Amino acid sequence: MIVKTAPSAQQDAPSHETTEHWLWAAAPDTPLTEDDYPWSGKWLWFTPLSLLDRSWTTIRTATEDGLLGYRSKAATLINTRTKSDDTRRPICVSTRDWRNIDDVQRVLTNLRALGIADVLLYKTDSDTRKGRYGTGASTFVAPATKMKLVIPKRTREALEHQHAARAQARRTAAARRKAPVPKRT
Repeated sequence: MIVKTAPSAQQDAPSHETTEHWLWAAAPDTPLTEDDYPWSGKWLWFTPLSLLDRSWTTIRTATEDGLLGYRSKAATLINTRTKSDDTRRPICVSTRDWRNIDDVQRVLTNLRALGIADVLLYKTDSDTRKGRYGTGASTFVAPATKMKLVIPKRTREALEHQHAARAQARRTAAARRKAPVPKRT
């Protein structure tokens, strides 16, 4: 288990952090540890560098107040990927289960209430671990200023498959409960 440390008061600004790639914040009663949530995902906000510190302060405070997901992180200036936009850094707001559309929508609604009007993308942590980046990697999309999330075709198909599998498992369990127990002789 990897334990993350909360930023100190002096290094609470992503533009001033020189040793860590990410600054972290957690909701109340949530440790800053690696995920144990197999279905986790995050809203991604690609923030202009000129607004990075102020934006992170807003997200960190809302996360620590329990208004957003279970944790958030902001990329620092030393966090760069090949082919990335050097004029922006991501701020991520994590949820425990991307399949819980009500919770994903709740976090989006609260992000919009904080004044975030930019396009927001939602991506599963599983896709991140698999190295899926760029076009087509988003599980959900929230167009600029919109409160409603858009569900791309691949996500819709995955959700439908999951719902069908759960329904089949419920039917199988019900049939087992109804089946007569064979008598022993």
